[in-house]
Amino acid sequence: MNRAELNKIGIYVAIALSIIVLVIKPLNAKLEHNKRQLHRLERAYTLKYRIYEERLMESKKPAIAPKTLSLLYSNNLTSNQIRNTVTQWLMDSAEKKGLTVVNFEFPELKKGKQITEISVLIRFRGKIKPFLDYLEMVETS
Repeated sequence: MNRAELNKIGIYVAIALSIIVLVIKPLNAKLEHNKRQLHRLERAYTLKYRIYEERLMESKKPAIAPKTLSLLYSNNLTSNQIRNTVTQWLMDSAEKKGLTVVNFEFPELKKGKQITEISVLIRFRGKIKPFLDYLEMVETS
């Protein structure tokens, strides 16, 4: 091989490598982006599936609370059952009014001879008009 042929081969190799860099690198970046997107979708799917399973299990349980909230509960219910019932009713009612439940907390129970107060702290996100309607509905219930 003479020097001219080696120069041609060198130029062809350089052109091939530059084409590979220009074509393969963007495809690899796109592939990485798609992998991250798939991972996010997979996490969202598993969360939604867990929620679905929990709701399915809840739907199999007999309903405890009526449509309106009772102010008096029987002695055979624990404070956690009452708290869960009240919280679920409050959150369902808020969602019907178009409010989004951001989070909720359960402060300590105020216990005496009997439990007289069970506090629930719920944070909402939404417009003011549905929130005022919600407060009025909770107050009348």
